[in-house]
Amino acid sequence: IALGVVVALLGFWLHLWFWGRRLYVGMRYDFFERRTASDGGIYELRRIDANAKGTPVLLVHGIAVNHRSVDALPQISMARQLASEGHDVWLLTLRSGVHARWWEVLLRRHLRLRFQAMAQYDLPEAVERVCELTRSPSLDYVGYSMGGMLLYASLALSTLSEQRIRRAVLVGSPGRVDAPLPAIRLLARMPRWLVPRLPLRLYGRALAFAADFVETPLHRLLANPRHLGPGSAARAMINMLEDIPASLAADFARWLAGDGVLTLKTGDPVLVGLAHTTIPALFIAGAADRIAPPESVRAAFDAWGSRSRTPKRFVLLDDGTPYGHTDLVLGISAAQDVFPLIAALDETCVSLASLRVFGGWLSRLP
Repeated sequence: IALGVVVALLGFWLHLWFWGRRLYVGMRYDFFERRTASDGGIYELRRIDANAKGTPVLLVHGIAVNHRSVDALPQISMARQLASEGHDVWLLTLRSGVHARWWEVLLRRHLRLRFQAMAQYDLPEAVERVCELTRSPSLDYVGYSMGGMLLYASLALSTLSEQRIRRAVLVGSPGRVDAPLPAIRLLARMPRWLVPRLPLRLYGRALAFAADFVETPLHRLLANPRHLGPGSAARAMINMLEDIPASLAADFARWLAGDGVLTLKTGDPVLVGLAHTTIPALFIAGAADRIAPPESVRAAFDAWGSRSRTPKRFVLLDDGTPYGHTDLVLGISAAQDVFPLIAALDETCVSLASLRVFGGWLSRLP
């Protein structure tokens, strides 16, 4: 029995190693920096082109993924498309997407993985660092999923100066958390110390080989499979998928148990803190998104600058084949449908009120 277990484990390890090597896609960056935040957490910054000019654009990924979610493949990359159009593109890897080194594990830095810690330290310190390196007074912010939620929280906490953000684009970033499956809401009520770490990276490496041949309910939950090109899901599972730390999962569980309202440690609702923001913003939602449903993104849109008449737009992608969640950044047609909306925020566009690129995709929600 022991020999059989050893052989099975060795076979499983070889399986992970083989598909990890076969499906890995490397991407080149002109600049890389691994930094320690003020509270000891680790985050990383990458720059696409060190010679790029103009206002920098900072791209921030979501939960359960790393920076590769916005730089997935050479032919499907929000970051590369923005860079090809002349933008100075930077990518932030939050502490939730950084692989801790052995001495960082010993120093317990990998335990500082709360949502508010990223909003209080990773995000504002990364923004300051990019502005420092580029000698720019401000930058354009693009947040995908949790990357947008962190911007909401940083502004509500006042840890991020509004003067540092010239414009913001929020892609599939909910203002409230909804459970895509009823069972998840029940699990969210367990005690915080019982919430486990979700080993999604292992799951992705183990099942990536079958991603193009077997469509599971999880596929349909995360994306509209019609938007995913051959091999893109498999490579995404290898290159961008990350575990969800128990402490971060517990934060989301707390919100789910509280009817989905995003709150800070103090109990103050995050969206209330957005009422006076003056940052022009574009919100993009997928009509078939079950992770960040249109109404949850709309909640953030409604709260954003509600008392300051801030220029803002809401775009619902519902024409033709509606978008889910992951396909907003990984879909083969995202390069034609989603990325141009973000790239349209060029250097000459000071106010979102002047944009006309959205056409019939302006908000269809009441």
